[in-house]
Amino acid sequence: MHIPKLSCYIITQNEERRLPLVLESIKGLADETVIVDSGSADGTESVASRYGARFLRHDWESVGHQVKWAEEQCSHRWALRLDADEVVSGELAAEIRDVRENGVHDAYRVRIADMVMGRNRPNPFVKHYKLIRFYDRDAFTMAGTIGHDDVARIKPDAKTKLLRGFAHHYSFLSISALNEKYDAEAGRLVDRAVILGKNYSPWRMVGAMSLNFFKRFILDRFFLYGFWGFIYSVEFAYLRFLKFSKFYEAKQSEKHEYPPAVKHFPNI
Repeated sequence: MHIPKLSCYIITQNEERRLPLVLESIKGLADETVIVDSGSADGTESVASRYGARFLRHDWESVGHQVKWAEEQCSHRWALRLDADEVVSGELAAEIRDVRENGVHDAYRVRIADMVMGRNRPNPFVKHYKLIRFYDRDAFTMAGTIGHDDVARIKPDAKTKLLRGFAHHYSFLSISALNEKYDAEAGRLVDRAVILGKNYSPWRMVGAMSLNFFKRFILDRFFLYGFWGFIYSVEFAYLRFLKFSKFYEAKQSEKHEYPPAVKHFPNI
């Protein structure tokens, strides 16, 4: 067997609703499941326990640090990394089983596609991510960089292959939840930009909405999802606007006191 033992690791926070879908999709696929939680207040831990996963708590610093720490808790050399809203399709599960028996590569890229309401499979013509998520930890590792879940190469001549099956990305719970998620995400992106010493021009706010909507809806072909594609594209553009507007706010707050402090004036 090419991969005798496999660890799957997932980071969570308040994922009681989506986590069962993920864990159900990987039943019998990995030899251990490691869930690293950053302070859930719902039933996430109960879901993990019900599926026999190892549940660990770790304070959040950034997504890069969290996935790195989670990877380090895995017992086995080979790892499958999933987010708590990524469901392994039947086709992808079959490929992973085949790779475990007959694979010859050091890592495998997984197609991760957004799912919209009313569809049970993604449209392959809509842009999707192709990321290293199934890998030999002697060849690749999570980089552990602030704000990004990048994969770093360890083995210079490591071979990779793209799998055909999809991981179904259920990022959408409601428009309200998506707005809250993007607001928090924009704040994290700004914090990272400040730490790294970036300096975005305020003019980047001006075209952020229209340009990023065009990119998502037309160039990435989200128009193929109809009104849901329109909604996703608007929200994506709004995230980019939030990033630059929050950065401008942070820089202006360093220069100006707003509202101004109350000053004491003696009675006249």
